[in-house]
Amino acid sequence: MGFSYLVPSVRAVLTRDVDGVDLGLISIAPAKAGSIINAPPNVLEVLIKRGVVSLLDEDRVGSEEVLKRVWLENRAPSELRELPRDFYVRARLSMVGGDQKNVRIYAQQLRELAQLRLRKILMLLAVNPGIAESRDFLDKLTVEEEVLVKSIAPLIKDFLNALVGIQ
Repeated sequence: MGFSYLVPSVRAVLTRDVDGVDLGLISIAPAKAGSIINAPPNVLEVLIKRGVVSLLDEDRVGSEEVLKRVWLENRAPSELRELPRDFYVRARLSMVGGDQKNVRIYAQQLRELAQLRLRKILMLLAVNPGIAESRDFLDKLTVEEEVLVKSIAPLIKDFLNALVGIQ
């Protein structure tokens, strides 16, 4: 699941009664359908595929939400909109278990959003690598985007400084 390890846990609801599940990383005690659990995204992915849990309705990221985010990002080409920290993880988990055609379309929409945001992030860093230290800027990013920014901002700063001879 890529960067999903950055989000320690996601809420989900049991879709059926369980006698207890030991998954190594976590154990689920005997519980009734409808009980809410917190688990790492990679564990939830397996449990969703097996039909044991589903995301809570309020935590799902539907195709409409992704399209809305794409539209908002396109409306302000030089401004980065805030996304919830766990947006991509919840979006990816929302795709699990769907039919292949819908999953493919959803994945394309999610990729479009990620690429649009990446272009904006790279543009902002190229203009001002120091923006990576700004809490206002970082608060607009998902956890995955923040890790990317913190890893490439020093490289961009060093590159620009080397070109003009500043150390």
